[in-house]
Amino acid sequence: MEQATGALDWLGERVVLFRYGDWVFVSFGLFATVGAWLTMALTGFLLIGQGVAPAEFLRLALLSCAAVVAGSWLLARFLDLRAPVVDRAAEPPRPAFVSWGGLLALMLVLVLFGALSGHGELVVLDALARSIPLGHAVGRLGCLSYGCCFGRPTAGRLAITYRTPEAKAVRVGAHYGVPLHPAPLYEAILDVALFAAANAVAWAGAPLGAATALVLFGYGCGRFAIEFLRDNGETPAAGRITLNQRIALAAALVGAALAGSALLSDLPAAAPFAWIAPLRDAPWLAAATLPGALMVFFGFSLHRGEVGRW
Repeated sequence: MEQATGALDWLGERVVLFRYGDWVFVSFGLFATVGAWLTMALTGFLLIGQGVAPAEFLRLALLSCAAVVAGSWLLARFLDLRAPVVDRAAEPPRPAFVSWGGLLALMLVLVLFGALSGHGELVVLDALARSIPLGHAVGRLGCLSYGCCFGRPTAGRLAITYRTPEAKAVRVGAHYGVPLHPAPLYEAILDVALFAAANAVAWAGAPLGAATALVLFGYGCGRFAIEFLRDNGETPAAGRITLNQRIALAAALVGAALAGSALLSDLPAAAPFAWIAPLRDAPWLAAATLPGALMVFFGFSLHRGEVGRW
C-alpha cells in the first residue's frame, strides 16, 4: 500500500508535461490522448470486424474526437453560466472541461452514425461500450496527475498528497499537503472491471445492447458511490445529491431501461465477428486514429502562461 501511495504522490507532482514559450502543456492531455487513441482503435477493430469499411470508420473517429473535446468544453461553459455574474467577470479565461459532456456528445455522434450508415445504433454503441472503459481508465490517471476530480481528505493508507501549487486540488481545493482519497483511481478500477465484463458478455453471445446497458448501469452506480468520496464543494447540488450523482443515476436508469428493452424485445446477438479484416487493417487502424488523438491532446493539454489559465 505504501508503494501505491508513493506512486500516486509521484504522479501528483507531474502536472506539467512541458512548456513551449508562453504555452503550458499539462500531463492530463497526454493521458487523455492515449485514452482516446485506445478507445478509437479498439472501437474500430470491433466495427471493422462487423463489416464497417475502414475509411468510413476513419471519418467517424475524427468526428468522435472533435465531439469529445467540444462536448466537454460546452458543458463546462454551461455550468459556468450558472455561477454569479460577478464571479465570472472577475475570473480570467480558464480551460475547463466536464467529462460528462464529452461522453454524451460521443454517444450522440455514434448513434447518428449507426442510424445514417445503416449499421445500426446498438451495433455501434456496443462497440464503444466494449472500448471506452479502458480509454476512460487511462484518462482518469490523467486526473490524478492534474489534481482534478480530487477526493476528500482521508486518514487511510491509500491516499494521494499534492505538494505543487499547480495541482488543481491545491489551486482550487486548498488541499496542499493533505492526504486525499484518490477518487480518479477508484473510477479507473471500476472502468477496467466494466471493460472486462462488457467484453465477456459480448463474447458470450448476449443480445445487442447488453454491453451498452451493462456499462451504463455499472458506471452510473459506481460513479454515484465514488462521488461520496470526492470533494464536490463547487458542484451544484440538490440536497446532499451532487450534480455528478444525478447524472450518474440518470446513466444507470438508462442502462437499466436498455437492459429491460433488450430482454423484452428478444434482440438478436451481434453479427459474427470476422477476424481477418481487422487483423489485416490493424497497423493502418493504429496510425489512422492518431490525428483524432492529437486533436484531443491539444484540446485537453493546452494552457497559456500558467496552469489553469488561457
